Amino acid sequence: MTNYDDLPLFPLHAVLFPEMPLPLHIFEPRYREMIMRCREDNSPFGITLIGSGDETGAEAVPHQIGTTARITQFEELPDGRMYILVLGETRFQITRTHHNQPFLCAEVQPFGDEIRDAKKLKETAATVSELFKTYLQRLLAMTGQSLSGLQLPREPENLAYAIASVLQVPLPEKQSLLEMTVTEDRLTREMEILQVEIEAQNVLQDFLGTGTEGKSFAFPVDVHELSKLSSQN
Repeated sequence: MTNYDDLPLFPLHAVLFPEMPLPLHIFEPRYREMIMRCREDNSPFGITLIGSGDETGAEAVPHQIGTTARITQFEELPDGRMYILVLGETRFQITRTHHNQPFLCAEVQPFGDEIRDAKKLKETAATVSELFKTYLQRLLAMTGQSLSGLQLPREPENLAYAIASVLQVPLPEKQSLLEMTVTEDRLTREMEILQVEIEAQNVLQDFLGTGTEGKSFAFPVDVHELSKLSSQN
């Protein structure tokens, strides 16, 4: 059960999207205590992108929009450190913070996406899905890699979250994608990003010709993260 009146918060230099996994290394005593409480209560905590401050030491100032995180895997080391895997659940907006615990807590308001035009949304989702697959196929072919078993979500909202999760864009851009409240808007922005990256691929191929073997490339997606998508369908 989720207590939206007193949700523990974990500010990070990361953005968690609903239905997407995130591995975490927990070592600070206050967050180890938080994780143990969440396990005992079978309750989630909230992950928010840090607006200012650091993950360790003094309390960081979080962005107002975050995602609840459910612990799905847990490993505790002899020294007390923990390795956990969480799955994003519900987006929320912070309405008030509490400082009555060693870790930050907040009163939050959960929210979801709205749909303006179901038919148009379905068409946009299909276009973005094919664009993303085309981009990945070209990217992996250029680097001599392959990725088998990739299955993108069919439901438009989850598709938008999955693409947003693996796109290697600056954290403020990821946060902007998280905060959008219309699925079609998120997919449209992702389409714009992918179109720019495909154009960059074209320029790179023209520059290098066919001699791409052995070259090093900067990936605008985390290829290692892509394998996680199949397990979420």
